[in-house]
Amino acid sequence: MADGKHTNAPSSEAPVFIRRGVPPLRRGFPARGAMLAGRGGRGGPGGPGVGRMNPDAPWNYTGDEREPGLVDFLQAKESTIRGDPDAVLDAIWEYKQHVGHFMIVGKSKAQGVEKLIRERKPKLILELGAYVGYSAVYFAKLLPEMFPNAIYPSKWTSENAADENRVGYVSIEKMDNFAQIAGKVVDLAGLSRVVKIINGSSTPVLKSLRETLNMPLPAAFDMIFIDHHKPLYTNDLKVLEDEGLIGKGTCIIADNVIMPGNPAYLSYIRATPAAKRLSASKGILDYPPATFHPSCATKAEWQSGFRDGPLEETRWVPPDSEGVVGMGNPELVYEGWMLDDGNEQGGWDACEVSVCKGEVGDGV
Repeated sequence: MADGKHTNAPSSEAPVFIRRGVPPLRRGFPARGAMLAGRGGRGGPGGPGVGRMNPDAPWNYTGDEREPGLVDFLQAKESTIRGDPDAVLDAIWEYKQHVGHFMIVGKSKAQGVEKLIRERKPKLILELGAYVGYSAVYFAKLLPEMFPNAIYPSKWTSENAADENRVGYVSIEKMDNFAQIAGKVVDLAGLSRVVKIINGSSTPVLKSLRETLNMPLPAAFDMIFIDHHKPLYTNDLKVLEDEGLIGKGTCIIADNVIMPGNPAYLSYIRATPAAKRLSASKGILDYPPATFHPSCATKAEWQSGFRDGPLEETRWVPPDSEGVVGMGNPELVYEGWMLDDGNEQGGWDACEVSVCKGEVGDGV
């Protein structure tokens, strides 16, 4: 399409977190070093632009001295940054310049997501992958500005479950230590009442999330930011569809779809309902599939590609899903486009933005 958007519509078819141990804090800036592959950091084996993501490999990055070092760095500045989200974000970015690679969303993409939030004014935002809480602070800080009189997570109860004034940012983080650090960062930014951090593996947490949050049907999230273990993107998206947590108007933003890349996710969310039905009819793969990554593809090829139906990899359930299988809703239609990062971090990357238009036959 001329505006860069694409759709999979058929052409002829009708903080709250679990307190557990946090690593000992270390003073000073940690040494530079490469992240392990898994969450999608570019410093992992293979380096930028090389497609070596193994969907059968469990998420194995548990952190090093950089994450607790961030807490020390921020605490040293507490008197000047407490209660000021922008000052906290600036301090985290300053820290990143000292330690090198740090798994936080780049400024260009974050600004693009901020623009989307201001335009769409989502009340309920879900994040998969909190890490140290940078994106949670960046995006959640907009909610009190847009909805000053809302009911935020710190006041959510079963009694107000259906209240339209419910507003909040829910972030799921698997690693105990990261959830702890994210909670500290969110608190320092003065957003503890706005952000709810759930410590647990994303797929099983999503399966019970409606009950956890007292979200009655047909309530769905207005916006979802996906930035966790890359092989989980597709199965977790399917679980979100299964649970009705994606509805008409839900805006889904998936980070790092080019570096380290996620062709499987792109092939699923860009597929037509007919192609998704065909893929679903083949059942679940009982073996790890071969992965495909066009590391030398151009920007135009990434934007226009992956439209021949879901790749075989989308039928594989990664070990980190912990036995929870997402079947998905093939009838959902998405319109999407890519949010460019402007080569900000040494190689072109983008977020895939997808807006659910509803189901086939429902005016779509």
